[in-house]
Amino acid sequence: MHELTVSCGAEFVERLESLPGLPKASGITRLLHPEAGELRLAYETLDLPTDDDQRLLVHLPADEATAAALDRLTGLRPGALRAV
Repeated sequence: MHELTVSCGAEFVERLESLPGLPKASGITRLLHPEAGELRLAYETLDLPTDDDQRLLVHLPADEATAAALDRLTGLRPGALRAV
């Protein structure tokens, strides 16, 4: 915590300490895209096996409508892998 105080300031540390807890590791989030409309994305946070507290955040379509909308946006055929 001392490192955060030095690099970010006391105000940031106070805000951080006021949070009720860490964000959920997984769930579904909704986004409103200007062209595709509402997208429902499932997400999962994966902790990496390092000692520097890095995480990988993975988003996948939460339903068929979102998968089809992402395919239309990227020009991919249905079911193709997506790099985000």
